[in-house]
Amino acid sequence: MAMTDRGRTRRDTILALLRSLGPFWIAAFVVVAGAIVEGYWSFRWQSSDAELALNPLAQAVEQVPLSIDVWKASEVVPPDPRVVQISGARALFNTTYRDQTQGDSVTVYLLAGWSRDIAVHTPDACYPGAGFVMETSPQPFTVSYSAQESGGPTRQAEFMTAVFTKSEPTGVTRLRVFWSWNDGRGWRAPRFPRWMYGGRRPLVKLYVVAESPLGQLPHQSPALRFAAVLLPVLDARLQEAFSGGMLAHDAARGNSH
Repeated sequence: MAMTDRGRTRRDTILALLRSLGPFWIAAFVVVAGAIVEGYWSFRWQSSDAELALNPLAQAVEQVPLSIDVWKASEVVPPDPRVVQISGARALFNTTYRDQTQGDSVTVYLLAGWSRDIAVHTPDACYPGAGFVMETSPQPFTVSYSAQESGGPTRQAEFMTAVFTKSEPTGVTRLRVFWSWNDGRGWRAPRFPRWMYGGRRPLVKLYVVAESPLGQLPHQSPALRFAAVLLPVLDARLQEAFSGGMLAHDAARGNSH
C-alpha cells in the first residue's frame, strides 16, 4: 500500500513537471519554427547554386526586343539603382513603345527575381509613393491573345488594373496600369500574390501602362492592344528561361553531390 502511494506521488510529480514545462516547450517550438520560416523566406538555408535558376530569367527580361509588330521603342531606360534595390529585382526592363500606325504610347516594366521580392510592391502601393492617387480600386481583367507570335491557339492572361491620377502644373496625368505575374505557369494576378507564390520561386512581374483619358473604359486602353502582341513574345522567351533555370539549378545540385 505504501509503495502504491509512493508511486502515485512520483507520477503526480512527473505530471506536474511536464505541465510546468509545457509553455516553455511551446515557446521554444514557436521560436525555432519562426527561425526556420524566416531562413526559408530570406534564403539563409539556400545553397548559392540556387541563384543559377535566375540567370536565364534575368537575361530573358533584359533582352526583350524593342520592335514588336507595329510597336517600336527607341531605347531601354537604364534601371534606377534605388528602384532595383527596393524592388529586389535581379533584372528590370523599362521602355516605352509607340504604335507606328496610330501613335499611341505604352510603357512596359518587366521585373525578374525571387518571389519574396517580386510578389510585393504592387502599383496600388508604389504609385501613391510617387504622388499618384488611385482613382479606382484594382479590378481583375482577362486578356485573350494568340499563343505564338504568328498566331495559334488562344491563351488567357489574368491582370489586375486600376487608374492612377496625379495633379501637376501642366495638368492632370491619368494612367491606367495593368499588372500580372508569371512563374512559368502562365500570367496570373492573385489578390494575395505573396501567399500564392511563396518566397523561393523565380518570378516575373509585368506592368503595362498607358494614358487613360477621362471616360475611357479598361477594354479601350491601347495597353491591351499592345499586350496582345507583347505576351506571345514574352511567353516564348520566358518559357525557355524558366526551363533553362531549372536545368541549371538541377545540374548544379547534381555536381555538388
